[in-house]
Amino acid sequence: MDTIFGFDVPMAVVWGLVAFIVLAIIAFIVKGLIKEMRKK
Repeated sequence: MDTIFGFDVPMAVVWGLVAFIVLAIIAFIVKGLIKEMRKK
C-alpha cells in the first residue's frame, strides 16, 4: 500500500491512474498528428 495525501492507496489504483494518464497523452499526440497529416 502506498500513501497519497495521507490516504492508503493500493498499487493497482496507482498503476491504473498512471496508465490512464499515459493513454490520454498518447491519444492527444496521435490526434494532433492526424490533424497535421490531413492538412497536407
